[in-house]
Amino acid sequence: MARSEVVLNQILFGPPGTGKTYATIEAALQVLDPEYLREQQGNRSALKRRFDELAQQDRIRFVTFHQSFSYEDFVEGLRATTDEASQQLRYEVVDGVFKSLCEAAAVKVTQQAEAPAELGQRRIWKMSLGNTLGEDASIYQECLAGGYVLLGYGDSINFSGCTNREQVQARFAEAGVVPENPATDYAITSVTTFVTRMKVGDLVVVSDGNFKFRAIGEVIGDYQFKPHAEFEAGYSQMRPVKWLRQYQPSLPHSELLNGQFSQMTLYELRSPSLDRDKLAALLGRVSSDGAALFQVGQRFGQGYVVRSVGSEQVEFEKPRGGVLPLPLSIIKQLLAYVRADRLTVDDIRQGRVFEKVAEAELEKYFVNGYQSLFAALVEHLLQPSTKPQTPDARVLIIDEINRGSVSRIFGELITLIEHSKRAGADEALSVVLPYSKAAFSVPQNVYLIGTMNTADRSLAGLDIALRRRFVFREMPPRPELLDDITVEGLNIGQLLRTMNQRISVLLDRDHCLGHAYFMPLRNESTLDRLAAIFRNQILPLLQEYFFEDWERIGWVLNDQQASLRGAEPFVMRPPNEQGLSALFGAEVAEKLTDQRWELNDRAFGSIDSYRNIQG
Repeated sequence: MARSEVVLNQILFGPPGTGKTYATIEAALQVLDPEYLREQQGNRSALKRRFDELAQQDRIRFVTFHQSFSYEDFVEGLRATTDEASQQLRYEVVDGVFKSLCEAAAVKVTQQAEAPAELGQRRIWKMSLGNTLGEDASIYQECLAGGYVLLGYGDSINFSGCTNREQVQARFAEAGVVPENPATDYAITSVTTFVTRMKVGDLVVVSDGNFKFRAIGEVIGDYQFKPHAEFEAGYSQMRPVKWLRQYQPSLPHSELLNGQFSQMTLYELRSPSLDRDKLAALLGRVSSDGAALFQVGQRFGQGYVVRSVGSEQVEFEKPRGGVLPLPLSIIKQLLAYVRADRLTVDDIRQGRVFEKVAEAELEKYFVNGYQSLFAALVEHLLQPSTKPQTPDARVLIIDEINRGSVSRIFGELITLIEHSKRAGADEALSVVLPYSKAAFSVPQNVYLIGTMNTADRSLAGLDIALRRRFVFREMPPRPELLDDITVEGLNIGQLLRTMNQRISVLLDRDHCLGHAYFMPLRNESTLDRLAAIFRNQILPLLQEYFFEDWERIGWVLNDQQASLRGAEPFVMRPPNEQGLSALFGAEVAEKLTDQRWELNDRAFGSIDSYRNIQG
C-alpha cells in the first residue's frame, strides 16, 4: 500500500477478511505523511499511533455507510434547536461529515497575527458577533475593522466602574430595566461576564452558529462604553481585541471543540469541550511542543523509540522494556546551550554538561544517566527540518461504501468529487446546496478512501457513477501470509487455498474467505483456537454464502470424503431420525428431498477433520 500511487478517490475491495479496513491506515498515511510511512513500514503500532494523532487533529475522519445513512448525514440537513434566550424552536442547517471536512480543507486564513507564546491559564470565551442571517449581521465586519468586540446586551447603559454582578444589576435598575428574576437573567449575566470576568490576555472565539467559528482574538484592553449609532438599544459594550485569526469560510466546530457551541452569546469554553491542543494548532503552533519536535516511532540512541509526545514530556520505549519519560524542558535547555556555543553535542555525550555550564539548573543525575540519548535528541533538533512537511490534506474513510445508497447519500456531489470537477481544476463545478442555499465545491486536498465487501454486493452491480469516479484496488485473500503457520502439522495457508478453490467453483471468487480470519493462529497456533475460528466465523459465513444449503457447505469442507479418511464430517445428517416414509408416507416421501442437517461437534475438536478439508 505504501508504494501505491496516491489518488483522490479509491476503493479497496475484496471478500470478507482480506484486511480492507486494516489497510486504510496505510492508505491514509500515504496521503498525509508518506515519509513517516516509509520510515515505519512494518511497524504497525507506530503507524496506528500516527493515524490516531491525525484523526485527533481532524485530518482523518472515519464513517461507515449503512442502509439508514443519508444525504443529511453526509452533506447537510436541518436540525431543531432551542434558542436559549427566547426558548423558541428554530431549525439550523447542520453540515454533514463530508461537507464539514471539505470546508475545513478549503478554509483560508484571511488575517493572521502573532499569537501569544503560551496559552497557559488564559480563559477562552465563545462570543457571538451578530447573526449571520439577521439584521445585525454587519456587527462582525465592524468588529474586525475596528479591532474590538461588541456585546448586544446591556442596551445603551454605561457599566464603567462595575466590578461585580450586584453593581451591574444596579445599573440596569437605574435605567429602568428590572427583569422578573435578576438572579438568573441572562442579560445581567452576559454583561457581568463581559465587564468584570473577561480579562486582558484572554482569548475570544467568534462563533458562526452552533457548528462553526470564524475568528479568534486576544483581549487587549478593559471594558469601554461605546454608544452605537445604528443600534440605539444595543451593542454599546466594547472590549478592544487584537484579531489573531480570521477564517473564510468559517471552520467547523470540530476543529476546536469536542462538542458543538451553545446558543448563548457569551460564555467560557472549558475542557473537556474545549481542546486546547487544537486551539494551539490553530494559533500557528503544532498541537503540543513535543509533537513539533518529535514523532511517534522515531528511534534514538541505543534503541529508544518515541512512544508518545506531549506539551511537557516525551515518552520513550526502553530497549529492554519499560517506559522512560523525559521532560521537554531539559531537552530544550540543552539545545539552547548548544546553540549559544556554551556546549557541544559531544560535551553532552561525554558527560561534560556541568563542567561547561556550572550554573545549569538541570537534574544532574538524570542528564548524566541518559547522556547518549540526550545527545542524540539535541543533535536531531539541530537539523534544519525535524518533521516532514505535509500539505493540509484531509482524508475521509468510508467503510462498507456499498452498503449505503450511494446516489441518495452523495446526491449532486457524486459529480463534484471527480478530479476534473474539483475546485481549481480546469472543469471545476460548484452547486447550490438545497438547505443552506450556498455554493459548494470539493477542494483538491480532500481524499476519499472506501472499502467494499464483494460478498455483500457484486462489483458488477455497483452504481456505475461510483465505478467511474473511483480507482478500485483489489484486495484478494493472501494465503501466503499463513504459510508459516501450522497447527499440529496442518499448514493453514494451504487449508485456506483449498477451501477458496472450492468456493470459487461453487459460487465465485467474490465469496472467498479472507486470511484475516486465521491470523490469530500466529500467536496461538492451537487446535482449540482453530476450532473457535471455524465454529464462530467460518461456518456462519459459509451458511450465509450458500443460503443454508448444507450439502454444498459440506462440499467446501470435503465432508463427502471424511468417512473414507477416517475423519469426522463437519456437517452430517441427524442420527436416529425417522425416515421420510415414516414421517409422510411412501407416496409423499418419494417427492421430497431430506433437508435435515446439523453440525458435528466432534469434528471441530479433531485435527483429522481439518486435514480432510485440505484433501
